[in-house]
Amino acid sequence: MDEPRPEAVATGEPKPEAAGTAPRSPGQILRPAQHQSRMEKTVGVLRTILPHALKLLPLLDGQVGTAVSNLIGPQSSPRQVAQTLLPLQEGLAQLEKQHAELRIQVAGQSAALKQIDEQIEAVRSLAAKTAEEQRNLAASLDKVRRRVNGVVIVAVLLLAVLVTVNVVVFVHVRRILAGG
Repeated sequence: MDEPRPEAVATGEPKPEAAGTAPRSPGQILRPAQHQSRMEKTVGVLRTILPHALKLLPLLDGQVGTAVSNLIGPQSSPRQVAQTLLPLQEGLAQLEKQHAELRIQVAGQSAALKQIDEQIEAVRSLAAKTAEEQRNLAASLDKVRRRVNGVVIVAVLLLAVLVTVNVVVFVHVRRILAGG
């Protein structure tokens, strides 16, 4: 093996064995020759954690702030969780109650709409029946008008005959009285 050179000892360079150039056994631990600073250690840890963090970030679905605050903030006890969930449970119960009320209102409105639909059908049938009756009455009125017109024409003819007979009788009576 190489012997340490005097300049390597003076400059503080590591020996080739210390730098890891010498063969090592499987149980031997490789130690770095220089001490790492805190920043280098932090960067090393971040390099190790970063691939895992990148896989977890999509799972957070944009809630990075919440996730970080949950990691940094104090952990809540089950009692605090129960107290935190109590308003949510009350709100959920209230929503369920409102949902039930709305369902009842919708059922009532559906029944009212059915009644209105039935009433509209009744009005339609009544309107159709009334229209048919009006057509029948109009036809009957037309017949009555024709008959009345016939009667009036006959009455006018009879009146004309009567006036003519009266004129003839008057002229004949006058002739008899005048010539007589």
